[in-house]
Amino acid sequence: MPPLSALDWIGLVIPFVVFFVMLIVYYVWEGRRERRLREEYGIENVE
Repeated sequence: MPPLSALDWIGLVIPFVVFFVMLIVYYVWEGRRERRLREEYGIENVE
């Protein structure tokens, strides 16, 4: 098997990078949304 070229590395790494960036953006976005909803409805932490 020949060694991986630069394009092969890009093809392997970019999908994972995109996935993790989207995951981080989702968690930040949902965290802000949840905080806003808690303030709007006056919900305290329920545990």
